[in-house]
Amino acid sequence: MASEESTTVVTSNTSSDSRSGRIDVVSLIVLVSYPKHYRIFAEKELVNEILPNASDSAFVWFGNYSAEKDEHPLVYMDVLSKMVRLGYQISASTGGGGNPAIGDNMSTHTSHYILIRKRD
Repeated sequence: MASEESTTVVTSNTSSDSRSGRIDVVSLIVLVSYPKHYRIFAEKELVNEILPNASDSAFVWFGNYSAEKDEHPLVYMDVLSKMVRLGYQISASTGGGGNPAIGDNMSTHTSHYILIRKRD
Protein backbone atom coordinates (compact mmCIF):
# COMPACT_ATOMS: atom_id res chain seq x y z
CA MET A 1 0.00 0.00 0.00
CA ALA A 2 1.27 3.42 -0.85
CA SER A 3 1.30 5.63 2.19
CA GLU A 4 1.10 8.90 0.31
CA GLU A 5 -1.69 7.99 -2.06
CA SER A 6 -5.24 9.28 -1.62
CA THR A 7 -8.35 7.16 -1.59
CA THR A 8 -12.01 7.95 -1.49
CA VAL A 9 -14.24 5.01 -0.89
CA VAL A 10 -17.95 5.15 -1.09
CA THR A 11 -19.98 2.24 -0.08
CA SER A 12 -23.66 2.04 -0.69
CA ASN A 13 -25.66 -0.68 0.95
CA THR A 14 -29.02 -2.08 0.13
CA SER A 15 -30.46 -5.02 1.97
CA SER A 16 -33.30 -7.16 0.78
CA ASP A 17 -35.02 -10.17 2.22
CA SER A 18 -35.78 -13.15 0.04
CA ARG A 19 -36.86 -16.73 0.62
CA SER A 20 -33.24 -17.83 0.91
CA GLY A 21 -32.25 -15.03 3.33
CA ARG A 22 -30.94 -11.51 3.42
CA ILE A 23 -28.73 -9.99 0.73
CA ASP A 24 -26.47 -7.06 1.63
CA VAL A 25 -25.22 -4.96 -1.27
CA VAL A 26 -22.44 -2.45 -0.64
CA SER A 27 -21.10 0.08 -3.12
CA LEU A 28 -17.56 1.14 -2.32
CA ILE A 29 -15.95 4.12 -4.11
CA VAL A 30 -12.24 4.70 -3.68
CA LEU A 31 -10.25 7.81 -4.58
CA VAL A 32 -7.09 5.82 -5.15
CA SER A 33 -4.72 8.76 -4.60
CA TYR A 34 -5.67 8.90 -0.89
CA PRO A 35 -5.88 5.46 0.81
CA LYS A 36 -7.62 6.90 3.87
CA HIS A 37 -10.17 8.97 1.96
CA TYR A 38 -13.20 6.87 1.18
CA ARG A 39 -16.89 6.65 1.87
CA ILE A 40 -19.11 3.75 2.74
CA PHE A 41 -22.76 4.08 1.86
CA ALA A 42 -24.56 1.46 3.89
CA GLU A 43 -26.92 0.96 6.77
CA LYS A 44 -25.17 2.13 9.91
CA GLU A 45 -25.36 -1.35 11.46
CA LEU A 46 -23.38 -2.79 8.53
CA VAL A 47 -20.78 -0.02 8.69
CA ASN A 48 -20.40 -0.65 12.43
CA GLU A 49 -19.89 -4.36 11.67
CA ILE A 50 -17.19 -3.52 9.13
CA LEU A 51 -15.64 -0.68 11.18
CA PRO A 52 -16.56 -1.23 14.83
CA ASN A 53 -14.28 1.62 15.98
CA ALA A 54 -15.68 4.24 13.58
CA SER A 55 -16.35 7.56 15.28
CA ASP A 56 -19.91 8.90 15.27
CA SER A 57 -18.68 12.13 13.65
CA ALA A 58 -17.65 10.11 10.57
CA PHE A 59 -21.28 9.29 9.74
CA VAL A 60 -22.37 11.96 7.28
CA TRP A 61 -24.66 12.19 4.26
CA PHE A 62 -27.76 10.50 5.65
CA GLY A 63 -25.77 8.33 8.05
CA ASN A 64 -23.19 7.03 5.59
CA TYR A 65 -19.55 6.73 6.63
CA SER A 66 -16.86 9.17 5.46
CA ALA A 67 -13.29 8.15 6.33
CA GLU A 68 -12.17 11.77 5.87
CA LYS A 69 -14.21 12.64 8.97
CA ASP A 70 -12.79 9.82 11.12
CA GLU A 71 -9.72 10.42 13.28
CA HIS A 72 -8.23 6.95 12.75
CA PRO A 73 -9.59 5.42 9.53
CA LEU A 74 -8.27 2.22 8.01
CA VAL A 75 -6.83 2.36 4.51
CA TYR A 76 -9.32 1.20 1.90
CA MET A 77 -7.49 -2.06 1.13
CA ASP A 78 -7.89 -3.06 4.77
CA VAL A 79 -11.60 -2.28 4.53
CA LEU A 80 -11.93 -4.45 1.42
CA SER A 81 -10.03 -7.28 3.14
CA LYS A 82 -12.24 -7.07 6.20
CA MET A 83 -15.39 -7.12 4.09
CA VAL A 84 -14.20 -10.26 2.28
CA ARG A 85 -13.52 -11.90 5.65
CA LEU A 86 -17.07 -10.95 6.71
CA GLY A 87 -18.45 -12.86 3.72
CA TYR A 88 -18.79 -10.13 1.08
CA GLN A 89 -17.82 -10.96 -2.48
CA ILE A 90 -16.79 -8.41 -5.09
CA SER A 91 -19.56 -8.65 -7.65
CA ALA A 92 -18.35 -5.86 -9.96
CA SER A 93 -15.76 -3.13 -10.12
CA THR A 94 -14.91 -0.18 -12.34
CA GLY A 95 -12.23 2.48 -12.48
CA GLY A 96 -11.87 5.86 -14.07
CA GLY A 97 -11.27 9.55 -13.57
CA GLY A 98 -12.49 11.50 -10.57
CA ASN A 99 -16.16 11.95 -9.74
CA PRO A 100 -17.08 15.65 -9.42
CA ALA A 101 -20.44 14.66 -7.87
CA ILE A 102 -18.59 13.66 -4.68
CA GLY A 103 -16.00 16.43 -4.85
CA ASP A 104 -13.21 14.52 -6.58
CA ASN A 105 -10.77 16.27 -8.86
CA MET A 106 -10.91 14.87 -12.40
CA SER A 107 -7.14 14.31 -12.32
CA THR A 108 -7.54 11.62 -9.66
CA HIS A 109 -8.39 7.98 -10.20
CA THR A 110 -11.57 6.57 -8.70
CA SER A 111 -12.41 2.90 -8.29
CA HIS A 112 -15.90 1.61 -7.57
CA TYR A 113 -16.64 -1.79 -6.07
CA ILE A 114 -19.98 -3.54 -5.67
CA LEU A 115 -19.83 -6.09 -2.84
CA ILE A 116 -22.58 -8.57 -2.07
CA ARG A 117 -23.11 -10.83 0.92
CA LYS A 118 -25.85 -13.44 1.17
CA ARG A 119 -27.03 -14.51 4.61
CA ASP A 120 -29.43 -17.29 5.55
